[in-house]
Formats: sequence, structure tokens, C-alpha cells
Amino acid sequence: MKKTLYERFKSKLMKIGRKNAFLRYMVLPLLVLGLFCSHLTSYLRNNTKRLSFVFLTMLVFVIYSSFSFPLFISGVNQPETNLLEGEQTVFLAFEKSIDLDNIELLDDEDVLDESEEMDLSHGLTVDKFDVDEILQAYGDIDTKESKKDTEPVIENTNDWENYVFDKNDWRLVLINKQHSVPDDYTFTLGTVKTIKGNMSCDERIIDDWIAMLQDAKESGVNLMICSPYRDLERQEYLFNRKINRYVKQGMSYMEAYRLSSEVVTVPGASEHQIGLAFDIVSNNYTALDEGFGETEAGIWLAENSYRFGFILRYPKGKEFITGIDYEPWHFRYVGMEAATYITKKGITLEEFWEELE
Repeated sequence: MKKTLYERFKSKLMKIGRKNAFLRYMVLPLLVLGLFCSHLTSYLRNNTKRLSFVFLTMLVFVIYSSFSFPLFISGVNQPETNLLEGEQTVFLAFEKSIDLDNIELLDDEDVLDESEEMDLSHGLTVDKFDVDEILQAYGDIDTKESKKDTEPVIENTNDWENYVFDKNDWRLVLINKQHSVPDDYTFTLGTVKTIKGNMSCDERIIDDWIAMLQDAKESGVNLMICSPYRDLERQEYLFNRKINRYVKQGMSYMEAYRLSSEVVTVPGASEHQIGLAFDIVSNNYTALDEGFGETEAGIWLAENSYRFGFILRYPKGKEFITGIDYEPWHFRYVGMEAATYITKKGITLEEFWEELE
């Protein structure tokens, strides 16, 4: 009977071990290694088809996995690729070095400039509504008369000791990155119809909102509303669009997501979705940037909005608390009592909630 390769290898090693006592100690590990190689060779020979299938499967997985190589959107003399819109053409490139600390943050208008492809049937158009249009549609009101039955607002923060705020008050609901819109949160959407379109918000705040616009007009300040109620679909669109813009600059998706979340609230965590927030500018300054805070309208809103139940939601110097960059145009309704307390103490809604706990 013909001996196997391993048997012949073993026989030769045994002869060497018998002739030389010193080499005898080297024979055992060589025998073990030979036995291992013999079994491995036998296994590979008997499982060729199975191993070939496993190898091909892994090769296909590596080739088509998105994380097996870095994908970047732009390159020299290459067309741009829009991953968020489902286009299939991609290009391989070396990762760009991005200075995240000094990169210019995109404001909302940078994103909305690309809104030509938006689905207009879903209310994604971008319009700015002048106060005169809104007041004309709603009907001018006497701000003094509208407040005649309202309980006086306490101006001195030292007199708030006996006032009790209710954390379950719908006006005080906390919405941010850590507190998304509750699944059971409900409200009735109220609408003011203008020539350009509909302005919507929680119907319970319309009177106070209109009163603030009217008072600003009487004070010689012309305001414009550009973002009232915003549904989840629109918030997702704005957020994803901003991520896409950063990705086109060479960032990874996670870098783009982090920067986007600093200037656009994450979908599901936007106060616009609950109808209590407005983005307000003026007909003399329509840009959504920090410069609005230095305008007559921005100053008037910061100093007077609390009298109508609104607060500057993302003040300067509080970014580490709110998680959002300074937005002098974003105002949130919390009711006159809470608005007065928050404004006079110079705190944020997050800090106000900490005091309630």
C-alpha cells in the first residue's frame, strides 16, 4: 500500500531521531507541524467548491460595501454627485483636510437658494410675509384693548417667589436635541391667509403674535415672518439639504451632520413643528444671520417680545446650553409670565427648566 506524504515525512524524521539524540528533541514539533499541514491540505482539497463560494462572497461584499473605501463628492473636473437625492455616480478621491473650527457655517438662506427642485405640493416654498400683509389679512387690532383682560406681568424678578410655573403647561414644553417632540403632543393649527399664502401656528398664540406685530408697527419697526409652523417633512428637507452642502465641501457624513445640527434643529426636535416658534426679520434686513441682532428690528424684538409672551430662544453666549448657534431671528412663545421671567433673568428655556426641577 502506497504511503502518504505525511507518513513518508514521519518515517524519515523518526530515522533521523534514532541516529542523533540531540535532533530527537526537534522531531516532535516538526511532526506536529507536518500533521497540521497534512490535515489543512486535505481539508482544502476536499472543500474546494465551498471555500471558493465563501471567497467570492467576501470579494463581492468588499467591492460593493459603502464603507470599504472613502467616497467623496467632488473632484477636479468631475461632476458633483448628490448622494442624498439618490444619484448613483460616485468618484473615489483622497480625503480633504477640513478645518472644522474655522469653517463658515451655512445659514438657512444658503440652503434655500437651492430650492428650485423642491416639491411645491408639500408646502416647501420659501416666502417672507410682510407685517402689513398679515395684519391686513387678520384685521388690525388695538394692542391695548387686546391686553385689557390679561393678568399684569411682574417686571421685578424678585417678586416671583410666590408664582408657581407648571412644567405641564403646553406653553413651556421643552424641545431641543435631547427632548424631541413628544409622540402624544397635539395642538390645533391656526392659519392666517395672506395673498402670498398661509401663515400657520398654534391657534392659541395667534392673538399674542398679532398683537406683537401690531405693536412693532406702531413703534415704527417693520417686521417680516419667514418661518412660521414647519412640519416634519420640511424640517427633514432643510436638515438633509444642509448636510448635503457640507458633504459637497469634502466632509464626511458625520462631520456634516454635526455642523448641520448646530444651525438647523434635528428633525423631530424643532419648535417650528409644534407651532410655537417664528423666524422673524425685517423688510430692511432679510438675511437670517447674526447681523439681524444689530438692526432696529432685532433690538426691538429682543427688548419687547417678552411683553407678548415670546423669548429670544437662542441667545448669544448660551450656545453651550442650547446646542444651537446664536439666532437673533428665532423667537419662541412661552407665555407672558415665563417670557418675562426668562428675559429679565437673562436665562434660556433650558435653564428655566432646571429651576423648575
